[in-house]
Amino acid sequence: MTEPEVVRRLRRRLPSRAERRVTFALKVLALIAVAIYLLVGVLNFLGAIRATALLIVGALILAYLIYPLVRQLNVHMPVIGSIFVVYALVALIGAVGLTFIVPQVGRDLNSFVHAVPGLIAQFQQEMIAPTSEFVKRIPVDDRMYLADLPSQFNSLAQQYGATTLQRSVSVLLSAASVFGTVIIVPILTAYMLLDAGNVRRQLLGLFPARRRTKVNTIIDALDGVIGGFIRGQLIDGAIVGTMMFVMLTATHVPYALLIGIASGILNFIPYAGALIGFIPSVLLALAYNGPGNALLVALLIAVIHQIDGNFVSPRVLKENVGLSPLYIILAIIAGSELFGLAGTFLAVPVAAMLRVLREQLLPSPAPSSEAPPEPS
Repeated sequence: MTEPEVVRRLRRRLPSRAERRVTFALKVLALIAVAIYLLVGVLNFLGAIRATALLIVGALILAYLIYPLVRQLNVHMPVIGSIFVVYALVALIGAVGLTFIVPQVGRDLNSFVHAVPGLIAQFQQEMIAPTSEFVKRIPVDDRMYLADLPSQFNSLAQQYGATTLQRSVSVLLSAASVFGTVIIVPILTAYMLLDAGNVRRQLLGLFPARRRTKVNTIIDALDGVIGGFIRGQLIDGAIVGTMMFVMLTATHVPYALLIGIASGILNFIPYAGALIGFIPSVLLALAYNGPGNALLVALLIAVIHQIDGNFVSPRVLKENVGLSPLYIILAIIAGSELFGLAGTFLAVPVAAMLRVLREQLLPSPAPSSEAPPEPS
């Protein structure tokens, strides 16, 4: 057998470039499937140790929030000194909040709880015997259905929410949880920041030297996605809450501070948070100021969320997450179906992490010139 013949046979046995790419893609997909399976196992394990898991998650969130400032201060002082300076600043902000904001929120919440039965009775009376021309135009059957909604919500809350609320309040108000939040979480956060470089080195040591540059790039991308999501959500929620507070104050809707803070917090739940903040604002405007004010508040809330969705959120969140609205909605639906409320919070960052893995490990998408034109 001549040498060229041997070479030809060896070439026939070697897989082609297309076969190698398909094999590589299948391996990556299998790796992603295994990662998802492990993620489900980790989440189930964390669900079994909820108290510890909450401390770890709280420490991670705090670490990502303060890391940029710690890194900037670290240029001029040691890491431990930077952490202490940032903690002092956080404590100062917390003291201001406890002094000026928390008491007012507590008074608003207490007043709102006592006013709810009267507001419900007023709403039902208006639906049954309307005095407004606008309400009279609503069909009688629809008005009866709307009048019965508060009773249905009350029965559902008593059936499903009483036990959960009782457990949540007992956990939140327990000495252990307060101690964990104030003491253990900052300590865990400090150790995470101090040991971050060592953890990365140990992780890189699990891979061959030729793969470490790629792995390091993936770690940086994942770290940027998670940190960008957490910090972006905080900034976006603060902006939305402030706009809601200013708008409700200007339109003379009561409990503006309470609703503004709640809207900012609920903004962490994409799309659903906007709806949850919309309903009490419009109902309170209707109860206290009439249909005209309620319509104005509804329009202004729509404007606020248009501003947030088109200008604020893309700059502080979507650029870091890198997901289209379609993928965000699908991720939220799947996350809530699998893990409930926790899955709703985790859906977007997990989907963004999968997006990073796809971009880093799978072949690039086809150019737009080879795809069908998008509808205009």
